[in-house]
Amino acid sequence: MRRFLISLLLAFVFLLPVLGEELDWRIPLQGFISTPSTWLGYMLVFFHELGHTATRWFFGQPAVPSFDFAFGGGMTHFYDRSWLLLGIIWLGMASGAVWLWREMHYRALIALAVVAALHVLCVFTNGYDMASVFMGHGGEVLVAGFCLLRGFWNTTEKSHGEAERWLNMVFGLFVLGRDLIMTAGLMLSDISRSAYSMQKGGHLLGDLEKLAVATQTNVQTSAAFLFLFTLAVAITVIYLGFAHAPDEEPARQVFSKKQKIRTPPPPA
Repeated sequence: MRRFLISLLLAFVFLLPVLGEELDWRIPLQGFISTPSTWLGYMLVFFHELGHTATRWFFGQPAVPSFDFAFGGGMTHFYDRSWLLLGIIWLGMASGAVWLWREMHYRALIALAVVAALHVLCVFTNGYDMASVFMGHGGEVLVAGFCLLRGFWNTTEKSHGEAERWLNMVFGLFVLGRDLIMTAGLMLSDISRSAYSMQKGGHLLGDLEKLAVATQTNVQTSAAFLFLFTLAVAITVIYLGFAHAPDEEPARQVFSKKQKIRTPPPPA
């Protein structure tokens, strides 16, 4: 619990420049705070672009991530769909299904079947493009959740040291907080939406704008979906982290639903 609370405080401090930009506030010591905030932001961009890249490859489009040194942030360059690559992916799914059937892992087999059906549906519609666009932010949120769980669950003996646990937890909370702040601003503020629309030096180049166009909605709706997704991941990961952390016994008793059964003493 102590590690989580201190990490939450550190993440909040590092998010102050982001919050100040959204609210147009002057943050004390902003220059000092901006240094760790900037480095954490570059880590976020790295995983953001990996989310785009991995999803493009998953749907048969070779892609290469890169940093955008002209306008900041990152950029993922992708190419035309390769049916050969798609065939390899489908063959891998079929091989996995056969192995799961032989090993009688039926729940995993059902999950794989659902993923395969959705994959085929997305390939033959514009769903693959929508998923690839969303999984920039979606990927960073999932990585943040994974980092939080490592911060909760990895004991010093299982990790590369105590510093790694702290970095994982602070980074996970920073990413989740940043996405919540950004999406709240897009939902509530015309100024935030205007600033977002001018990123990359042009209009309709932000991921949530592309998603809004693809779904024929607006940026507020796309932002609300990402806000709920981020919030759901944060709540789930924090619950699982406290409930199953090996060194969080007091917190685990609070989050666990199991009740201890008191055995009455034997009669004298």
